[in-house]
Amino acid sequence: MKKLKVFLKKIHDIWFHINEKLRFIIIGGFNSLVSFLMFVFLIHFFAQFFVDDTTKLYEYLKAHIMILKYITFFQFIRQFSLALAWFVSSFLSFTTQRLLVFRARGHSHVLKQYFKCLSTWFIGYLINAVILEIFAALFAKIDLFPPVIETDISQAFAAIVSAIVTYVLFKYFAFKKKLKISPLSEL
Repeated sequence: MKKLKVFLKKIHDIWFHINEKLRFIIIGGFNSLVSFLMFVFLIHFFAQFFVDDTTKLYEYLKAHIMILKYITFFQFIRQFSLALAWFVSSFLSFTTQRLLVFRARGHSHVLKQYFKCLSTWFIGYLINAVILEIFAALFAKIDLFPPVIETDISQAFAAIVSAIVTYVLFKYFAFKKKLKISPLSEL
């Protein structure tokens, strides 16, 4: 048991000697990969296996939500898959970013940090959703691949831009550390 503690302490020390931005890239990359794979799975899942049920949901929502009249069925599947992937992966991302990147400690502020993260992700999600649709429209005009593959490629581009914005918001908003003012600095 003691050897395990020593081993884990060494890993901990090595990990936290890595620059925070590099830790964010590593952990953010892992989280983005999980979210991306979840998105790809969901879009293929809805487009291939549940197309009838998804069509019924789309038609029902389209009849009750005015803005959906301007959204195609495939845009609906893209955005529905993106929203589900972001929501589910938010739990993993919050935990890994909080503990392995920004070293947030204590339990008293967990919910506050989580809600800050959700607002950060919401901004990142909106950026991702817009960029996804822009790239998907560009790829549709070029028409090199099937629409589902074009969506996968578009999401990869959108995720990169969203990750940069998310880092800045995490660093300076969600996991912002309070400045410690020493008595001597006031002199």
